[in-house]
Amino acid sequence: MGRSSDKRDLDRLVSSHLPETLRFATRLTGSADRAEEVVAEALVRVSRGWESFRGEARFRTWLYRIVINVFRDGHAARSRTEPLKDDPPDPRSPDPASEAWASELGQLVADRVSALPPRQREVLVLIAYEGLSPAEVARLLAISEANVHATLHVARRRLRAQLGSLLMERCDE
Repeated sequence: MGRSSDKRDLDRLVSSHLPETLRFATRLTGSADRAEEVVAEALVRVSRGWESFRGEARFRTWLYRIVINVFRDGHAARSRTEPLKDDPPDPRSPDPASEAWASELGQLVADRVSALPPRQREVLVLIAYEGLSPAEVARLLAISEANVHATLHVARRRLRAQLGSLLMERCDE
């Protein structure tokens, strides 16, 4: 296969996976702007490493692995320079309309997912939002399937505890 054919294959694969990759990165980072940065860097790495892609895994799996690595690299760099936010956003709003509450709740859940430790966030997003199986997540993250189940359990328990108390406060108002 020639270089132009390889380039066309890469362009086709990237184009077909770009929307879901951007959605995945947004869920990992909790920010559309940050997700665009992560995907842009991931695509640079994909372009540089395209010749090393052997097709042993699906392209999507390989691309997500790169996105996760970019996310981790950026998360580690930011955690050294930015203080962590421990306080959840205030779930109270001046307008108690159900539409506003639904939007607020969605943002609250997204914020709490974004505040999970990176490994818990990765596992939760890959399973709950991207629909991967525990076995696929285990292969993608290079961990055991038992570790995937345990990590998912801890992430869900943490979210339940955080969101449960916030929702109870909201209902008591």
